[in-house]
Amino acid sequence: MAVNDSVVEANAGIPWGRNAASLLPLTAFLYTGYQLSNRIHVFEPRELPMTGLDHAIPFLLWTVWPYFLLIGLLFLPLGIRDRALYRRALWAFTFAVTINIVVWMVWPTVYPRPPKPLDPGATGFAYRWLVSIDTPANCLPSGHITSPVVGCWALSREHPKHRIWIWPSLLLLSLSILTTKQHYAWDLPAGVLSGCLGIWLSRFVAAPARVAEAEG
Repeated sequence: MAVNDSVVEANAGIPWGRNAASLLPLTAFLYTGYQLSNRIHVFEPRELPMTGLDHAIPFLLWTVWPYFLLIGLLFLPLGIRDRALYRRALWAFTFAVTINIVVWMVWPTVYPRPPKPLDPGATGFAYRWLVSIDTPANCLPSGHITSPVVGCWALSREHPKHRIWIWPSLLLLSLSILTTKQHYAWDLPAGVLSGCLGIWLSRFVAAPARVAEAEG
């Protein structure tokens, strides 16, 4: 009797090498698109109106560290065993980031960042390095939310029992885009939306039977 592929993959080790061989080049390619749209604008970038939440949230320099951790969540699919789910995660990632890049090109937005902190320690250095490699553009939607949404979705599909901490952890880390004053409040839900759109679009390039299994 044939053994179900999902059962075999569930009992196998995580294929780190196989996953890295596809995810890392894809990430580099999409990040190039991010950097180009971050610096080359067809239209004049504009600031968005500040909301009461934007004014109320303080600038917390130390949250640059959870901000970096948030970015790292996009690599969560590296830990996916199921081949079909992993491929779907790559498609979702590609669709979601492409949606962002199109928006950034057609309707570029910028955030009025605070002055660079003079803190001489590692935290101050980390923040200054961050703003040196990332311009104030590409605000809406937040790509630093979009990619982690896809990563957390993929991980929670393979490990549904861990959803209880995966999604709350994402929510807490997501607040760092506001406390580091890199984004407007509206950029956060917009990033969630583009991530969800990417996941939805990935249904149409994944095997229907495996999509139904992954949605279960």
